[in-house]
Amino acid sequence: MNRFKDYITRKLYCAGISQEEYNLIQKDIQEENRKSLLTFSAITVVFLLIMFFISFVFGDVEANRWIYLSVMVVTAIMFAVAYLNKHGNYEVLLLDIYAFVILLFSFGIVLGTVTRPEEQTVTFVALLLTVPLLFTDRPVRMVICIFIAIISFVIAAIFVKEDYVLVADIIDVTVFGTISAVICTYMMSLKFQRFLYARKVTILSETDLLTGLLNRNSYERKLKVYSSMCNQVFACIYVDVNGLHEINNTKGHVAGDRMLQFVGKTLQKEFGDKNSFRIGGDEFVVLVIDEKEKVIQAKIDLVHALVEEESYHVSIGYSVGNISETDISLLISAAEKHMYEAKQLFYKQRGVDRRARK
Repeated sequence: MNRFKDYITRKLYCAGISQEEYNLIQKDIQEENRKSLLTFSAITVVFLLIMFFISFVFGDVEANRWIYLSVMVVTAIMFAVAYLNKHGNYEVLLLDIYAFVILLFSFGIVLGTVTRPEEQTVTFVALLLTVPLLFTDRPVRMVICIFIAIISFVIAAIFVKEDYVLVADIIDVTVFGTISAVICTYMMSLKFQRFLYARKVTILSETDLLTGLLNRNSYERKLKVYSSMCNQVFACIYVDVNGLHEINNTKGHVAGDRMLQFVGKTLQKEFGDKNSFRIGGDEFVVLVIDEKEKVIQAKIDLVHALVEEESYHVSIGYSVGNISETDISLLISAAEKHMYEAKQLFYKQRGVDRRARK
């Protein structure tokens, strides 16, 4: 019994996935919901505008004219809120979504009770079955919203509906509302799994499996957007691990992997996981935006110190420039050149007659 209860709870709360997995896909869900809200609210505004003009032609819907206009205006406001919420404030978007859902349910309730008390409701049942599928969210929130709408309809129907359609309407709304809640929970589970699968594929395609840093694919993709992210100063830090070949030959590849993992973890700790890349066997790149050069130098010195403590060695070159005056590719080339110079100096100081490999 407890296992069944836990299963239902997990299905309703996170659609069958863990909280950690939900956190992983939350931003993806949020972005899709914003697009869905913009699309469906715009469609609703157009539909209601058409119905508003039709109400002047056909007497059957004349009584609904001001309902159409009122709902259209409120929906337009919700569209504007979603459009202006470009930076994706989660709480604002969530409130906007459920305000839209409640508005549509309320619209269906009014049309199914107040304006047509003598007819069996159709619009509200249709909205019950379709509206919960427009967005992706924790099933429990949408299920609660569905049953609140059912209860609201039943209360309104008891007061205004004719007796000969009241029972049929209550049965229809209760049955189809329950079906909607079940379908909604199932579809949310499928959507969550789709988001999770897509996110995991993205992570695998952009992550270096050995170090956990972003890989070369991600590096080349992000290079195209860094100029728009940077306000003024852009910096590139080029890192090469010294002695990887020698460690692999003398201590084995496991020891070499441990060295790469430590260097990668150190860069990630000092510069962040969103800006640190492993672009080759023993080469790393860190891209930094709008940071003071003295701060960058201090972090580089700390990386050197931490790596040396583990008896490892790295050659680091960096370049800093104003994004409005310097091309990013030139800054990266300059950082790479400084790295090779540091690598040559490293081997020269140790009396090794070897050129830094390019």
